[in-house]
Amino acid sequence: MISRSLAVFLLGVLFAGPGTAQETLVGKVTNLPIPRYVSIRANEANLRVGPGGQYPVRWRLMRASMPVMIVDEEEQWREVELYDGERGWLYAPLLSGARTLYVTASRAPLLSKGKSDARVEAFVEKGVVLRAKTCEPQWCEARKGDISGWISRSSVWGFLPNEVFD
Repeated sequence: MISRSLAVFLLGVLFAGPGTAQETLVGKVTNLPIPRYVSIRANEANLRVGPGGQYPVRWRLMRASMPVMIVDEEEQWREVELYDGERGWLYAPLLSGARTLYVTASRAPLLSKGKSDARVEAFVEKGVVLRAKTCEPQWCEARKGDISGWISRSSVWGFLPNEVFD
């Protein structure tokens, strides 16, 4: 006879169904989390339709340090999403683990502290890529050349919704 606690456990497993616990997806090649953000290492990178050199080039990306979100992996290829939602495949050696941020606001202040009333160090325009140092729930500390400061997360792209890093 099955004990009462075992029966309750088995019923819980039966009715829980798939996907009720938070699942962490990992890449089938690297075992790193999917999705995750990286940046483009090369000055030129071909964004392809599929995972291989035989696939047509969708876009030629001409900007090193641009952040991309890895959404899938196949051997030496990574399917990525760009800030505008465009997707394609990049050759993995063209990517870097360096964290960067793409400014999405038309003009965003770079502040001396992660507070809205802090002193403005500079303004950054849409399309500028910043090197991320740390990201907190509301602010990211970043730099561009010799200028560094804090920028509102709502003004940049390059991190997961609840991601905090340093």
